Amino acid sequence: MSHPADDVQRQHAPAVLASRLLPAHRWGQPCRAYNVCIRPNPTAAATLAAVQARALRLEPALLRVPELAMHANLTWLLPVHQEFDRPKDELWLRHGPHWLATLADAAARTSSFPLHYRRLVATNSAVITMADEPNRFSALRRELIPALRVPGSASAGDLVHITLFRYATPLRDPASLLQWLVTTKFHLDIEVSELLVIKERVYPSLDYQIVHRLPLAPASSAEQPATNDRSTI
Repeated sequence: MSHPADDVQRQHAPAVLASRLLPAHRWGQPCRAYNVCIRPNPTAAATLAAVQARALRLEPALLRVPELAMHANLTWLLPVHQEFDRPKDELWLRHGPHWLATLADAAARTSSFPLHYRRLVATNSAVITMADEPNRFSALRRELIPALRVPGSASAGDLVHITLFRYATPLRDPASLLQWLVTTKFHLDIEVSELLVIKERVYPSLDYQIVHRLPLAPASSAEQPATNDRSTI
């Protein structure tokens, strides 16, 4: 059975091979955004960092996302790439209580669940790892977007992914990188037990504040995995 990552890689491969990439011009720049995300715990982040180290041997100019900045966006509240008629901090003060109440209600009705990451993909804007589908994260995203009533776009896309790299310069050997991504075998299980509402201050989450933690309901004993996070590479 085809993995969703295969379709995404086929879609982006021509642009990657031709170096038609979107450089991360915002990298390291001050910004303001409010987002809802999850973060891998330190053990899971260290596993992804080991994958990053191997990729950098092929493409040392890639912009590496630090372990503390790794995350998977669930939904945007006030996205970094959108501006509004009022400052985002002011909009947060006005709308934040409603958003937090909506998120807390959804979190209380959602049991902890796992995400399984096994595939690496190069898009025209980033190198990512994609979670297996279907998953509860995608379902929760579909539930939340119409309920939040944000002033801009709430959609963080259809992919459940963690960004590992962005681009600063053209790739040295894009064909070799694509081949390595396709053939690299790893398996990372992340147990999602809370949602984080963050205020992003330096792109891409190189500096941020956790505004609120929203715990999910405990999983039943039948659903609980043997360990919270497992990884093999």
